[in-house]
Amino acid sequence: MELLIQKCQSCQSRNLRNILARGETQKVFVQCRHCHALVARYELSSGGYFHAGKGFESFLRSIERDGGLSSARDIDELYHAAESEANTEFEELQQTLKLKYSDKLP
Repeated sequence: MELLIQKCQSCQSRNLRNILARGETQKVFVQCRHCHALVARYELSSGGYFHAGKGFESFLRSIERDGGLSSARDIDELYHAAESEANTEFEELQQTLKLKYSDKLP
């Protein structure tokens, strides 16, 4: 897995904000807080949004926007799978970041 911590291409700042835009598709725009430049834009895949700590209702709204509603049991299973996967991936990411950056995480 390749890991990068984003920084602004214009001013090299790492002080960034994520802006979630919800429409036909869900997109994340990354903006530099220092010079306000656009750093990146990501388009989320169907079911690709999981907000830690916001619970099932947040996940349900995300799936509803994707138009992928099915049975309640399927949705509950998707939620628990997304929650577990996000937590596991984040833990793995922390280990990889520690190996790459040691105690000097940008």
